[in-house]
Amino acid sequence: MFTKLILFLLFPACLFAQTLPDSTAKKIDRIFSNYNSKTPGAAVAIIQNGQLVFKNGYGTANLEYDIPITSSTIFHIASLSKQVVAFSILLLEKEGKLSLTDDIRKYLDYVPDFGKKITIQHLINHTSGLRDQWQLLAIAGWQLDDVITQDQVIKLVSTQKELNFTPGEQYMYCNTGYTLLGEIVKKISGMSLREYCNKNIFLPLGMSNTHFHDNYQELVKNRAYSYYPGPKNVFRHSVLSYSTVGATSLFTTVEDEAKWLLNFETGQVGGKDLINKMFSTGILNDNKKLDYAFGLAVNEYKGYKQISHGGADAGYRTYLSYYPEAKTGIIIFSNLATISTGFLNSLIADVLLPKKELAIKEEKREKADSTILKKLVGDYYAYNGERIGFSFSKGKFLVTINSQPNTASNQTLFKVDDNTYEITGLTFHFTDLNGKEMVNEFVIENAIGRQTYYRQPKAPIALNPKEYIGKYYNDETESYYSIEQVKDTLTLQHRKHSDFKLIRIAPDQFKNDTWWMDHIRFIRNKKGIVTGFEVNSGRVQHLLFRKIK
Repeated sequence: MFTKLILFLLFPACLFAQTLPDSTAKKIDRIFSNYNSKTPGAAVAIIQNGQLVFKNGYGTANLEYDIPITSSTIFHIASLSKQVVAFSILLLEKEGKLSLTDDIRKYLDYVPDFGKKITIQHLINHTSGLRDQWQLLAIAGWQLDDVITQDQVIKLVSTQKELNFTPGEQYMYCNTGYTLLGEIVKKISGMSLREYCNKNIFLPLGMSNTHFHDNYQELVKNRAYSYYPGPKNVFRHSVLSYSTVGATSLFTTVEDEAKWLLNFETGQVGGKDLINKMFSTGILNDNKKLDYAFGLAVNEYKGYKQISHGGADAGYRTYLSYYPEAKTGIIIFSNLATISTGFLNSLIADVLLPKKELAIKEEKREKADSTILKKLVGDYYAYNGERIGFSFSKGKFLVTINSQPNTASNQTLFKVDDNTYEITGLTFHFTDLNGKEMVNEFVIENAIGRQTYYRQPKAPIALNPKEYIGKYYNDETESYYSIEQVKDTLTLQHRKHSDFKLIRIAPDQFKNDTWWMDHIRFIRNKKGIVTGFEVNSGRVQHLLFRKIK
């Protein structure tokens, strides 16, 4: 008996490890069947019931040398980095070295005093109001495949003049906040973010192939390079030269990331209380609850609580999800820009998660009558270029978003009270709706509490291009843009970017094909003379460029 016990203890533990049934594994393999030796692809790992039960690679890590992707291939995992930084902050809080309510200027004195307190919690929940670093860099003239360093981002933060909004008032995803969280870890611990995480997280969890990549010149064996499909679907290298960490730049494998996910269940590092806090979502100043926690989104998928996050940099696309009720986690890392890792995650979840019988709630709600619907007919626009249009015909209420062709959808408008109505995901706040013959303004509130004022444009005025022509400067990004007339078209010009056509979408509002400032609104003085324009685009709002005489 004693001999048998010794043999049992010496027998390799991995032989007793749980694995997915062959039929299930084959279903997952089929999901990735399009990726092969001629294409980039993905690595996948799955945990269930406290064990790694599946790992595989599909496609090619390096197309120039025909190196295949395996479960031990190292990827840049982009914004999945954020949860590790948030975890580090919680470790420091547990040690009594900081409070989430601390003003970030207590640790980072180069952050400007905006006259409003920004807390560590604001950074974690993307409610700080800080403008996003990538967009500001692009506005300033950087290409995102340039070398971008931590010092460059910090200098950019130190020159910010205004916030997008009052801290805690709104949610707006902000990479800047997580770069600053990494700097807070460095300031308090006396170690770089890389050193701190190695010592306190990665080594204790046995994540031997994981590090924050803070030097773009460093060689990393077995890494995947990133790609995107160019003309005629020929793959091209999507260059990434970041030396900035916090918001991004964690290098790891799906095998190591599985160990990170398993810690959600065991609390081996940090403890169960800290893990539970990781899953607690933020709250806005008006007590509206967010679905964003500590570098993680908390929501629902087909009746299951889902804790997840995605990432995208250059050609890298990543996704992590965890379903605590089913003790199941899914990790997908890809090196192809056109792969939707979130969609692939849902396909795997559909294979793994037992189907739930979901109760259908029958809710009797009062619909808006035709009198109200007819009052809304028209087109409306907001300060940031967003547009919405309503039409009512033959009993159908059609909503068109941003004047895009073929996007009008039939909607039911439900009454909340006399001046408040809802459609899916949007709430409309009106003023004295019953006392007006026609509506010409209202406020739209989205699902996370962001409110935007819309109005109908006045009678269109003929465009006078000469009003806008000139040179404009923003001191926050230290960048110049020119607006010139080329033939019959106004163009937006910068010495490091291509020229872009400006297309008028509302009075003094123009769109263009940039991703960093695709909407600008011109500012006039009391005499009606154009004195500048502001960028209201994506994660940068009210960034002012003054016209230079």
